[in-house]
Amino acid sequence: MNSDYKGELRGVLLVSFFIMVVPLIFFPKDFGLKLDWSPFSLFAFELGWYMLILFVMFSRAPAPKVFLFALLTLGYRIGLGIGFGILLLVMFSLSLSSSLQLGIYQYMPAFLLQALMSPFVLKTLFESSLGKTKRAKEASMKFERRAAEPHPSSFTPEISKEKLDGKSSIPSQKEIKVTGENKLENVLHYLREYTGVKAAILVDHEGLVVAKDSSSDFDPEKVASFVRCLKETNDQILHKMGEKTSERIGIHTPDMWICLNQIENFTLVVLSDRRTDELLSVRILQSTGMIKKILSERYQQNILKVVEA
Repeated sequence: MNSDYKGELRGVLLVSFFIMVVPLIFFPKDFGLKLDWSPFSLFAFELGWYMLILFVMFSRAPAPKVFLFALLTLGYRIGLGIGFGILLLVMFSLSLSSSLQLGIYQYMPAFLLQALMSPFVLKTLFESSLGKTKRAKEASMKFERRAAEPHPSSFTPEISKEKLDGKSSIPSQKEIKVTGENKLENVLHYLREYTGVKAAILVDHEGLVVAKDSSSDFDPEKVASFVRCLKETNDQILHKMGEKTSERIGIHTPDMWICLNQIENFTLVVLSDRRTDELLSVRILQSTGMIKKILSERYQQNILKVVEA
């Protein structure tokens, strides 16, 4: 559970307590202002009200999801009523059954306040649920597409059809490199698709950009030079501490989340918004694995070409 979700939950609890306490200020000593409806009729009316409001709030959500939210809202409202009934039991020394009946459906001011406020109190939690569901579906679809693609290790670059003494020549080193770079760009684009990611850049040990996918706000060449300086400084400090070089460096600033990931002699740099959730770490780890396979394949092909020559 992340800190934003915990904050939203605390806010819901505080507002819930406020909704339960406010009707006590106006609670009459003669226990008037009672509703004469049967509980089942009242709950049916409530459920219809919640569905109407939630359909307006979440017009793009599927109907079963909205119906589920309405049921949860009804349960939440009944919980508020039970809490209000317990407060009546403590403060006015009523019987338990009378307190709960007044709290859940008989005392009109409390019922109206609870029914009107409940959908709006739970709105942020429902929005978070829809957002997580959407991200999970997108991730699942992308994983399925990735699984359907040829494995990097089984990829064979297309042989150019240049004519040389009537025979097809083997692919040049330049052609192999271009093909590999295109695959690297696809992996970096997969990272950039994640909400909040501003740039994904692969840098070699000399601080040169190998592949990139970034917004116009970032200069990949400058980022690469900064990354090299940061990596060298960090490694020097680690060596003094008797440690090996770092495998991953995470830096959080007030606005940015900077993540450096070592892949052999290369560094994958991911720049994202500070509020990006931790699910991005999973995508980064998956991408580092794909990049490692692509780089390994490229070097194996280059070595093979030299031997054949």
